[in-house]
Amino acid sequence: MKKMTKAMLMTALILGSVQWGGTAVHASETTLQEFTLDPMIVTASRMEKMDLDTAAAVEVIDNERIEKSGAGNAFEVLRGALGIFASSQGPNGVALGSMTSKIDIRGVDKGTLVMLDGMPLNQDGKYNLEDIPTDIIEKIEIVRGGGAVLYGSEATGGVVNIITKNKVRNSIKVSAGNYGRERYSVNVGNEKFSLLTHLDNRGEMSPMTTVVNKTMGKTKYQQYYNYSKGENKGLLFNYNVNDNLKFTYNYSKTNNTVDVMDNRYLKSPYQSKEYEDHNNNFIVRYDDQNGFIANVSYNTQERNYDQVNFKKQDGSIDKAFKYSWRKGHNTNIDIQKSWDVNKKDKFLIGATFKKEDLDVYNSPTKAMGSTPAKPERTGDYVRDVYSLYASYDWQMNDTDNLILNLRETIVRNCDGTEDNLETGVSNDSKKDDVNKFTPELQYIKKINDDSTFYAKAGKSFRLPELTKLFGGSVILASPELKPEQGTHYEVGYKFNENNRSWRLALFHYDIKDSIEAKEGTSASAGNLVYENNDAENLGIELSCNIKHNDNFDSYYGITYSNPKTRHIDDKGNVGEWVKTHNQLQFNLGLNYHYEKTTASLMANYIGERHDEGGKVRPALYTDLHFTYEPEKNHKVFLHVNNLFDRADYTTSNGPDEDTYAYYAMGRNFMLGYEYSF
Repeated sequence: MKKMTKAMLMTALILGSVQWGGTAVHASETTLQEFTLDPMIVTASRMEKMDLDTAAAVEVIDNERIEKSGAGNAFEVLRGALGIFASSQGPNGVALGSMTSKIDIRGVDKGTLVMLDGMPLNQDGKYNLEDIPTDIIEKIEIVRGGGAVLYGSEATGGVVNIITKNKVRNSIKVSAGNYGRERYSVNVGNEKFSLLTHLDNRGEMSPMTTVVNKTMGKTKYQQYYNYSKGENKGLLFNYNVNDNLKFTYNYSKTNNTVDVMDNRYLKSPYQSKEYEDHNNNFIVRYDDQNGFIANVSYNTQERNYDQVNFKKQDGSIDKAFKYSWRKGHNTNIDIQKSWDVNKKDKFLIGATFKKEDLDVYNSPTKAMGSTPAKPERTGDYVRDVYSLYASYDWQMNDTDNLILNLRETIVRNCDGTEDNLETGVSNDSKKDDVNKFTPELQYIKKINDDSTFYAKAGKSFRLPELTKLFGGSVILASPELKPEQGTHYEVGYKFNENNRSWRLALFHYDIKDSIEAKEGTSASAGNLVYENNDAENLGIELSCNIKHNDNFDSYYGITYSNPKTRHIDDKGNVGEWVKTHNQLQFNLGLNYHYEKTTASLMANYIGERHDEGGKVRPALYTDLHFTYEPEKNHKVFLHVNNLFDRADYTTSNGPDEDTYAYYAMGRNFMLGYEYSF
C-alpha cells in the first residue's frame, strides 16, 4: 500500500511538471483571460484592493480550491497553506479542552488573529478551527506578517479571516471512513437565509502520543494516550436582512475522550480524560456600500475537563472529579468609515471596543506535584480594550503610493480575582492601565500593470492572555507580565504573467517582551509560569500559482526562515539565542478536472524543526481527494489523508523521556456521497 501511495504521488508530481513545461504554453488566450490571478482583498488593508495594490503577503483560498481539496474544516484547509504551521494535540486538529488547535504564521507563537466574517474568534488566545466546517466557507484570506496596526492585539504574526457564504447549495452529505470516523451535513437556504448543520464522529486513535517513561518509588512504568472517541455537532445560520445588513450565528459542541494507558494497569486505563467544549458566535454586520461598516459580535467559549481515575486491581472507578472549567465571554464592536479624499487618495478611520470576561475553576494540583500545592479555587477575570485606528493612502503619482497606518490601544479595568475555596480567602490582582501607540508605513511601486514592488515597516503589539496574567489550571499568576512589542519589516515583489502569478517576500521581525513559558516550569508539574523574553526571525518566501489549461492548475511555495528566542531571567541576564519552530517549508497543490471527475493533491513539508530542547524530526502532511459527478445533482467523493502513513508530530515540541509528542492520525480515508437539490 505504501509503494502504491508513493507511486500515486510521484505520478501527480510528474504530471504537474509535464503540464507546467508543456501544456501551459499552448493554453488559449481566452482561457488565460478568464483565469482570475488577482482576487479582491479585504483583510490586508480594511479597504477593497487588488492583491497587486496591497503591501502584504496575502493568500486567498477560495471556495473552488476548498471544494477541490476535500478538506472537512478550516483547520484542514490551513494546514497546507504557505508560511503556516498548524498544530494540535488531538487528531486532525481536534481540541482537547483548552488545548486547542493553533496557527503559527512565520514562526510567531500565538501571534495569529483568527476572524469569522471580520470579527475576532480569539478568546484568551484560543479558537476552534476544526469546528468550522468547509461547507459554510466562501473563502479564507490569510495575511502573513504583522497586522497589529490595523487589527490590534494577537495579529503580530498575521491575520486569518474566514468568510462565510451568503448563499449555500441545498444538499445532504454523508461520509464514513476508517478509525470509526463519520460525517453528516444538511445545508438549506435561499437568497435571504442559509442554515448549515453538521455532525462528526471523530473515531478512535491508538496511540495518539509517544511513550513516556515514568518512575514512582522504585517502580518504572510507561504511559501513553489513546483517543477513544470524539463527537462534534454544530450549526451556522446566516440571514441577509437586506443588501446592507447581515446576521450570523454559529454554534458548536464537542465531546472528546482520551484514555491514559499505563502498563501497571492491565484491566483498564489508568485515567480517562473527558473534554466538552461549547462555542457560540453572534455577529451583526452592517455595510452601507459607501464606506461605512459596523460590526458587533458576542462570543462565548465554555471548556470542561473532567477526569476519572481507575483502580489497578479490578479496573473499577477510584475517583471521578472535575479537573477544570472555564467560560469566556467576549463582546466586540468595530466601526470604520472610508472616504475618497480626491480622485486618487483614500482615508479610513475606525474604532474598536473589546470586553473580555473569563470565569475559571481549577481543581487542587497537589497530585501533579506542584510546589507549593495549589488548592481548589475559582477566578473571575475582566479586561476592557479600546482602540482608535486610521489609514491614509496617498497616491504620490501614477506609480507610487505611500500608506500610513496608525493605531492607539488603551487597556482599562484589567482585574483578576481568585478565590481559595479551602480557606475562603480572595486574592485580587490588577494590571496597571496600558496605552500603546503602533504606527506602520507602507510603500508600493507599480512597475507596470502586471507587477509591483512594496516595502513596509511597522510596530507590533500583543496583550498577555488573562490566564497568563492571573492564573488558570496549571498556570500560575504573573500579573507583572508586559505586553509583547516589536518591529516588523518586509519587502516584496508581485508579478502576474499570462497564466502564472509569482509572489516573493523577504521579512524580518524583532519582538521584545515576547510572552513565553519560563525555564524550569511546566504544565506537567502544575507550576507553569510565563515571562517576557526576546524573539526574532528573518526569512524569505516564494510562491507561484499556475493555470495550465482549462483542466489543470497548480500552486507551489517555499519559505525559509530562522525563528529563535532567548530567555531573560529575573535579574536581567540575557541567555543565548535558541532556534524554535521550523525553518523550512515546501508546499504544493495539484488540481485536475476532466468532465465528471476532479482530482486534487496537497503536500506540505515542514523541515528543520526545533524546540528549546533540540531538533524535531520533519513532517510531511498530505491529502488526496477524488470527486466523481455521474449526474448534475449527485457527487461521490473519496478523501485520503496522510498518504505515507507517517507518524508525524503535530506539535512544535519534540518528545523526551518526560514529555509527550502528539502523533498525526495514520493513513485515513473518508468515502462519501452528496445529493444537491
